[in-house]
Amino acid sequence: MPFSVKVTTTVASTAIVLSTVIYYCVLSGGRSSPPSQPKDSSSLRQKLPVKLSDWRNPGDVPECEAIWESLDQVLRNHGLEQWAHTEIQFLKSPQNSYPLATGFAYVIPSRMLDSGPGTAKKLTWFQYINPVLRMARTKDGHDVAIRVITVNKDGHEQLNILRKVAASPSSLLSNNHTLPMLRVFEYEDITFGIFPRTAGCMEEAFDSWPKNSVGDVLNMILQALEGLAFIHDLGIAHRDADKSNFLVQWHPESLRTMTVAISRPRVYLIDFEVAVEFPSELPIEARVSIGPPSGGTINIADGWGRAVPPEVDSGMPYSPFKLDVWQLGYSFITFRSTVPAIDEVLAELVLDDPVARPNASEALTKLGKVVNGIPPEALLIEPVKFDIEPKQYSTEPHNA
Repeated sequence: MPFSVKVTTTVASTAIVLSTVIYYCVLSGGRSSPPSQPKDSSSLRQKLPVKLSDWRNPGDVPECEAIWESLDQVLRNHGLEQWAHTEIQFLKSPQNSYPLATGFAYVIPSRMLDSGPGTAKKLTWFQYINPVLRMARTKDGHDVAIRVITVNKDGHEQLNILRKVAASPSSLLSNNHTLPMLRVFEYEDITFGIFPRTAGCMEEAFDSWPKNSVGDVLNMILQALEGLAFIHDLGIAHRDADKSNFLVQWHPESLRTMTVAISRPRVYLIDFEVAVEFPSELPIEARVSIGPPSGGTINIADGWGRAVPPEVDSGMPYSPFKLDVWQLGYSFITFRSTVPAIDEVLAELVLDDPVARPNASEALTKLGKVVNGIPPEALLIEPVKFDIEPKQYSTEPHNA
């Protein structure tokens, strides 16, 4: 709002007016107008969850949708158009239209004109599991994921870790598989992170719709180990390294064409809400955790919803880095390559004894050596699902 100043003959009046102009210029970043604020911002904040755990469990779907609908104007102010809610937990892109290419989501040629999973059509809809996540389209036509990272005092360790591995120069490193954080913005005490939308998830790599070969799946596992080794070298343990927390640019589906894929999809690590970072000066043997992971939207009182290795339930300190290796290996517990040398290495990832279990770097080196010593055509075979009853470990919270 431009200022009109009536000139008076008193020096005091002039000084007051000039001080007011300067004050507003400073607040507005150099503009000669007061900063604009969202209307009724305080009343809007009262409609939003006060804790991260409340945001994860807001109630039923209508309550979740009401939260995000109330934020629509806030998001538009940051150049983001929310995807529309259609039914249950499904979202549709604006006008049901295709996005512009970003380099993070691709479709293989043989599925381009299909209408099911892995197709271009699939990129126009999204099913959310965790209500802290939302899809949106930028003004220039790119699809992104919006993630609630901090609320009040919750989530700041995750934000610090993301800034270190997903938004710093280290995100340029080829062995860093963390999904880049494009930018962040704040609304009062809430921090939102913006991430590129990818086309698939490693959870689908095996025993699902993609026609992935053994070679396709092993390449993803190797990249996942490389990503874990990278963050471990920085003193960061993920503590939820299940295959569902690794995204992929696409699924190669080499078995559809029975040819070894020339291009390989990049694997990205996401969701650092229970991750922990240790100071660089802390000795390796002192970098330990006790009990099941918690943090972010995960409330320890609600229990840990995944299986854990024996050391987590022991009540004793354990290495969260070895936990990461076990979690990744356990999420592929039924996968069999039918190549004994490969399956032996994968079995080592889930050894009960954490001392005998390899760390991420060791597993990467050992598995890579075996896989690289086999002609790619020999891995153009179908994986076998090994129907066993997975070993059950307690998922109850540790009370010590």
